[in-house]
Amino acid sequence: MKKNKDFFSRIMTILVYTVQITLGLSGVFKLFGAAEVPFVHWVYRLSEPLLAPFQGISHAILLQETYLLDSSDIFALIAYSIAGYILIFLTSILESRE
Repeated sequence: MKKNKDFFSRIMTILVYTVQITLGLSGVFKLFGAAEVPFVHWVYRLSEPLLAPFQGISHAILLQETYLLDSSDIFALIAYSIAGYILIFLTSILESRE
């Protein structure tokens, strides 16, 4: 029976992409002041625990008195992307040894 060698790498990739999409949507919704509809509220609730470690790093920036750029979203997206891609790389190395 042949084992799928890259199973965990694929799972890690899906998780990293999911986190990136969630944080990206949250940032875009905040930037454009999206209405509090159920989908936007759901994205905010999903991203809240991911953003918690990055809250307070710097203040949100108000652009043209209309757009709110929350830097914690950007920091979180960068940090989780780097950590995720390192984990994917390490997982693929471990799987290739089997």
